[in-house]
Amino acid sequence: MIATLINSIAFSSLLILVVTGLAVIYGLRGVMNFAHGALYMAGAYLGYTIAQVANFWVALIAVPIVMGLVGFPIEFGVFRPLRKLSPMNIALLTFGAALIISDVILRIFGSAAYTANLAGTGLEGTVDLWGQRYPVYRLFVIVVGIVFSLALFLWLRFSRSGMYVRAVSQDPQTSAMTGINADRIGMWIVCLGTGCAGLAGVLAAPYVAVLPTMGAQMATIALIIVVLGGVGSIGGAILMAVIYGFVTTFGAQFLPEFAAVVPFLVAFLILVIRPQGLGRSRTT
Repeated sequence: MIATLINSIAFSSLLILVVTGLAVIYGLRGVMNFAHGALYMAGAYLGYTIAQVANFWVALIAVPIVMGLVGFPIEFGVFRPLRKLSPMNIALLTFGAALIISDVILRIFGSAAYTANLAGTGLEGTVDLWGQRYPVYRLFVIVVGIVFSLALFLWLRFSRSGMYVRAVSQDPQTSAMTGINADRIGMWIVCLGTGCAGLAGVLAAPYVAVLPTMGAQMATIALIIVVLGGVGSIGGAILMAVIYGFVTTFGAQFLPEFAAVVPFLVAFLILVIRPQGLGRSRTT
């Protein structure tokens, strides 16, 4: 029971990193980035590669930076020049980009499963928790998820730049009239979102099997979570990520024959009770 509980928290922490990036981009750009899952997958493969030639700690630092820089071509090559198109058209373009990224990775790495090497990091092995052995690395993922969530909350609530982000997400026209550069804010938020996808990917590399299909699987999960959390609501997305992580993990443990159905049943109930999602508004 303790192991299942901790597994739920670890999986939820990983989901938080993924869905936060997706929610924050939607909050400012109003576009559902279907390439987000592919960016998560790219982060996992990049993390695996760097861990093989250097060290996992190097990968953990380098991958979010590299993936954050990928936000610049996405912003200047897709979101900004095509902003006059409908959100659906842009979403379809990002879906096409996801297919291209997946195909490139498949051609480079093939269909074999990989796992990032943790040797020499201090994160390998297990520790005793209430009489049970538990992997140190999963506890590390939990710590990263908690620290990330707290840092994001403090930034959005108490920093000037966070205030600008909330203002632009709520009313971009009025924000522009007060002198806030909405395009600059949007650019950095897209980079933050892609960086979050990269961070989640590199953390997933020693945790789950690194496969060409992992991007599509995570994209589906992230989309469900963001919609149920309230589209564009970071707080709602985080809350829903925790709920989804617990429901999925406990469902697989105690109802294995219905494990694939339980999360969707919970999603259905949430939409019936609260169609607008759990969150209150964008970037809150």
